[in-house]
Amino acid sequence: MVWLEFNVHIRNRVISPIDLFNSCFAILLDPVKPFIDNPSNRARFDHWHYLIEPDVCRGQGCFEIRLRFEGTQTNIVQIRNDFAADLDNFVNRNPIAMRISEPLGSHEGCHGLRGGTYLGAQSENFGRDWNTIVEILEKGSENALNIFSLGTKLVEQNSLVVGEYGTAIHPRYIHLTANQLLSG
Repeated sequence: MVWLEFNVHIRNRVISPIDLFNSCFAILLDPVKPFIDNPSNRARFDHWHYLIEPDVCRGQGCFEIRLRFEGTQTNIVQIRNDFAADLDNFVNRNPIAMRISEPLGSHEGCHGLRGGTYLGAQSENFGRDWNTIVEILEKGSENALNIFSLGTKLVEQNSLVVGEYGTAIHPRYIHLTANQLLSG
């Protein structure tokens, strides 16, 4: 099995923690969640997860969503091509993310570094805990996407407010690492 790390660059520098949250929220709900939930895509990978990290290509104030997939070499190539097409379609509607074709745009990499190849356990230092770490990351990613999706049904204006230290104050985020995402 091989891994693919696809780094989705958020176009604008982050001015406030809530800007980062809103950009990530939009990208994760479309195109990431539909891609992950599509049964034909789902059949092509064994594991997946996402991380929100500083963008090492563009520097301070820039962030990316690192999507990682594990599957066979043939399936990983198809996942890369299909997700890149979905990302292009998304950027046509909502330019908060960057296309692969843009200078310093979204790309494949390893820990955010352009041109690298993520090797899963060989790229990490988790030893015998690697399989458990992968399972935790996948379950956390799936739970977060499901909670975010449910959150789109909220209708009250004050359902999400930014609290002290830039944390999200709302029951739908109580189990997520929103504090890490929103802390300045």
